[in-house]
Amino acid sequence: MGILETEALILRTYNLAEADKIVVCLTRNAGLVRAVAKGSRRLKNRFGAALEPFTLVSMIYYQKENRELASVRNAEILRSHFNLSCDAETLTGLAYMGDLVLEFSPPNQANEKLFRMLRACVEAIAESPADLPAVLRYFEVWLLKLEGFLPDIRRCAECHCVFETETVYMGSDLALRCRRCNQGTGSALSQRLHMQLRATEKVGPYVFAQESRGISAKTRREMAELTSQIIGRVLERQPRVQPVFQRTL
Repeated sequence: MGILETEALILRTYNLAEADKIVVCLTRNAGLVRAVAKGSRRLKNRFGAALEPFTLVSMIYYQKENRELASVRNAEILRSHFNLSCDAETLTGLAYMGDLVLEFSPPNQANEKLFRMLRACVEAIAESPADLPAVLRYFEVWLLKLEGFLPDIRRCAECHCVFETETVYMGSDLALRCRRCNQGTGSALSQRLHMQLRATEKVGPYVFAQESRGISAKTRREMAELTSQIIGRVLERQPRVQPVFQRTL
């Protein structure tokens, strides 16, 4: 494949040998990439702070055919978020997003929409850390949607009628149905929750988080429980990383 250049969001790093790191990042052009950054643990190295988690970089790397690990040649910071490292809850939330990307996104498969969505979510958190829970809900919904696991939130899975103001039901198969097709099974989604799900389709994460400030704690809890249920079903377990506020739901 040769030498490639792309924007990338650093998700995490692992120490390798005495002086190197394995870098895991989501790239704009090549999806999830794992690469070795040689010499990056030395006091004086060419990467500086560019490999810190959730830093947006312009990265040049070399990828050989049939090799799992690429080799990072250079990484220049486009946007850093070092200020977010001061808060443990924010760091856990970012780690949670990175963990889900690793779980859902196959390596070396380009997904520019996922890259742009994750970048927008990180920027929204950097702009307003207090809105972290709402941004995480937005991220979960869009990750499930982009990876093909989010049920259709606009139409009934059976009769395909457009949901208006009627109660929506989720069945054991995670599909959404109207009252007529539900036939007394499944759990009801509140109208406010359904409106929140639809709102993720209309605005970016920062605006979604701002507009979510007035919703009730009950609706926030319902949305977190819904996304957690779907993610758990898809992964057949709960994610390894769990934000503190989410573990208390």
